[in-house]
Amino acid sequence: MNISDLTLVVAAGGRSTRMGRDKRFLPLAGENLLARTLRRGRDAGFAAIVLAAEEVRSDLTVLAEEFGAVLVTDETPAQGPAAAIAAGLSAAETEWSLVLSGDMPFYDFALVYALLPEAAGETQVVLPTLLGYLQPLAALYRRDAGAVFATAIARGDRKLGVILRGLSVKEMPLAADAGLFFNVNTPAAYRLALGRLANEGRVRPILSVAAPTSGTGKTTFIERLIPRLAAHGVRTAVIKSDAHGFSLDTEGKDTARFTAAGAAAVAVTAPKGYFIMQQTDERAGLLDMMAKMDERFVDVYITESRSRGVLPMFMLMRGMGAVALDERIAVIFEKAEEDALPLKTDILRYDLDDVETAVRLALFLMGRPLYGADGMMFLTM
Repeated sequence: MNISDLTLVVAAGGRSTRMGRDKRFLPLAGENLLARTLRRGRDAGFAAIVLAAEEVRSDLTVLAEEFGAVLVTDETPAQGPAAAIAAGLSAAETEWSLVLSGDMPFYDFALVYALLPEAAGETQVVLPTLLGYLQPLAALYRRDAGAVFATAIARGDRKLGVILRGLSVKEMPLAADAGLFFNVNTPAAYRLALGRLANEGRVRPILSVAAPTSGTGKTTFIERLIPRLAAHGVRTAVIKSDAHGFSLDTEGKDTARFTAAGAAAVAVTAPKGYFIMQQTDERAGLLDMMAKMDERFVDVYITESRSRGVLPMFMLMRGMGAVALDERIAVIFEKAEEDALPLKTDILRYDLDDVETAVRLALFLMGRPLYGADGMMFLTM
């Protein structure tokens, strides 16, 4: 059996109560969240696609038509993903289907191949598990499981865990990247998804570290990040924005003498590196500086500035200075003063000294795989 023998059932119901707005149509890199799932599913080569939603709407109809999906609706409204599974499996054209939540933008359809060998015999559900967490909305279901879901809903059961107990389930532990199962359920998760997707479109990922004022500890924060990222095999290039001007030369050295004589640029090359000091009429952009670095030796660019960074951004705060919480900010790391007013925001917030969490978030935003304890937080957001 292959992916081409499966129906993809995209579960796209729900009220998005944690998000506060319809998450299916959140913009993500030029398309919306649901369109991304449908497009990637179409490209994966399934036999058919079923879009299971709570109701027929014109925007859902347009999406279904665009990606060649059959739009089906829940027979009983407000029953959550159980109703989507029941409706989707009843419309499936194949014996087996992959049921996938529509809010998992980084799911890798290659994971299906690890499940397919177990889709045989009396088994009705091949249920992947990751770090002990069941993944019923990224599982294989035999078509007759749909009737079991429909019967359970009719008697008032809608919890997936309860319904699954009435089916022949084969649990399949996976040693996979936790980021692939990341759900966009909250505004905070949406910010992380935007940051990761921004980096997907770059030659090398970027992580901005910013603060509303000096003295917040940006340099120390980055200094602590670098060796921990290196432990994960990540080579870091740091680009600092300096508002006051600087000099890297030592008075009396050859390069300083060249500069003092009026050289517009001075370069030094050595067996293990090189150095260029370029005089300019205006400040160079951070992205321009990245282009001058040799990307063969860099895995991530970290920029340090007060406000000139790009998405995704770590904002550092110590209760000093006002900050505009714009769309570039993915996470806040803070060490608030006792008399500081509490900051009201839906952005993720961690202690400024929590470098281990900062490393995990940086790896996620870079698109690096996260296994074991490093990935746990991305399954529980």
